[in-house]
Amino acid sequence: MPSKAHDVATMFVDLVLRHKLWDKVGTLPEDEVRILFDVVAAAGFNPTRVVPGVLVGHYRDQDGSSTGRTYPINSLCPYKVVGKDSDHYFATGWLDCALRRVYYGMVRQHESPKKLIEVMNEEIERSVPLEPVRLTPEGDLLREYPPSTLGFGLEYFVRHTRDENNLDTCVGVHEFCSSWMDRRRATETHDAIVCRGCYLRVLFPREVKTYGELRQALASQWVQVPA
Repeated sequence: MPSKAHDVATMFVDLVLRHKLWDKVGTLPEDEVRILFDVVAAAGFNPTRVVPGVLVGHYRDQDGSSTGRTYPINSLCPYKVVGKDSDHYFATGWLDCALRRVYYGMVRQHESPKKLIEVMNEEIERSVPLEPVRLTPEGDLLREYPPSTLGFGLEYFVRHTRDENNLDTCVGVHEFCSSWMDRRRATETHDAIVCRGCYLRVLFPREVKTYGELRQALASQWVQVPA
């Protein structure tokens, strides 16, 4: 049975292939805009709207200062993604990257619709970020390490951490505090995740190897046993 991601990928590919000249596309009908919204949502972003517009990024010098030159975030897709509070630059870039992958896959590589649907299904599923790991009953969360890009020209297609991935020395970022978190040896039987910023320290069994095992181990510590 096809997954939801596959259904969304199918509708998205059909939409992209429906328009032969995307650089000439202006305003899309409401049902087609909804498909753009659905593909962004399925990819793990939290859009509130998808609206006409182009976002721009700023070129930086080696010291991080702006050169004054800009470049379009969405160079082919005429729509941008709006998040809860403002324009969502990464989601807009991802949508443009997805549209370019399908459109140029058809025009330049002559890939079949079936192949393009498979590609987009994979990218949608890969784009969904790791669910943050709850570290404490109070709600401290471990967010995944910033994901790496898959290749030049596909800078918004990234590889996220998964529950089956092993914990490294640096395990990710402390949500809200926004500081790095490290795995450190603590006792004979336990390791600790320690925040570099606020110094939160959370113990867990040393045999834990993956994010999924960490999630389960910490959750089991909070289970209340009836008296």
